[in-house]
Amino acid sequence: MRGGLSLVLLLASSCPAFGRLVSVADLHGDFDRTVTILASAKLIDEETHRWIGGDATLVQTGDITDRGDKCKEIYQLFFRLRQEAEEAGGRVINLLGNHEVMNMQGDWRYVSQGDLENFGGMEERKKAWSWDGWLGSELQKFPVAVVVDRVLFVHAGLLPEMLEHRSLEDLNAAFHAALKHVSNSQKMRKDEPKLLGSHGPVWARDYAYGRPGVCKMASQVLAKVQADRMVVGHTIQRDYHVHTRCDGQILLGDTAISSVYGGEMSYMEHGDGGVKVMYPGTKESMAPLGFAHGDAESAYRGTGQAIVTPWHIANLAVIIFVLVAIWKCCGCRKPRTT
Repeated sequence: MRGGLSLVLLLASSCPAFGRLVSVADLHGDFDRTVTILASAKLIDEETHRWIGGDATLVQTGDITDRGDKCKEIYQLFFRLRQEAEEAGGRVINLLGNHEVMNMQGDWRYVSQGDLENFGGMEERKKAWSWDGWLGSELQKFPVAVVVDRVLFVHAGLLPEMLEHRSLEDLNAAFHAALKHVSNSQKMRKDEPKLLGSHGPVWARDYAYGRPGVCKMASQVLAKVQADRMVVGHTIQRDYHVHTRCDGQILLGDTAISSVYGGEMSYMEHGDGGVKVMYPGTKESMAPLGFAHGDAESAYRGTGQAIVTPWHIANLAVIIFVLVAIWKCCGCRKPRTT
């Protein structure tokens, strides 16, 4: 691995945020919704798309590509915002997701036709995603995990085994070395199946699925990297709202932002008092999630008060419709009296 790239990954693994700290999960090729979210968070100008966030830090937790048609435009936007933010004293951090990794390995199963056309066709897209292409060379600088102001950000989840005998900086370097080796040789060395496999940082769903022992694992990881909570994307939440686990140590942030899923736009704002989740598409916001309340069944119940959302209304309407239909059916079958 080049010395310059190692330095980039080292600096990206742990850094302070001097202003606001905002994170956004999987975007999957939806440029319009990306702009809406960043403008709603007052990080970019709604018209010019220029950085107006000052000294804020923005973390995007991976999976910009696939499904939708405009991943090229989103990457270009983030690359420009990264430079503009730095000039203003802020920071933009992009993480690798499993879909970035898949594309870098030549797995294009989820690439849309519109995305291919936006790159100018198959060959132009291959050039862009190659290791020395304009996109591939930048993706090599994306860490898989980073700690900012005692918040650990990772695409899918970081398990204790990933940090055995290594620091977070070492993990980022090892992951990139493994990805480059496998992409070039198609053969895995000793540690590479673990790093790139189903329990690696871009694929693991242990925290999202709430498997036995995950809270203990989360505590071990957070203690190792000196963080208070872990923010992940990757696994879509069924009600399209942010959820927590393990007394707020885990935040599950994938609300199916891209319109190809039909979910909710969302972003998180992290502060000393907890986390505030915003849903720009519905103008809904959640009061800060404190971490003394115990496990929240879902993000909007962080204060102990449920917020009625369009999702709840729609489901209630379906239930009422079914109950009315059953009542009518039963009424029709009543025996006639003479």
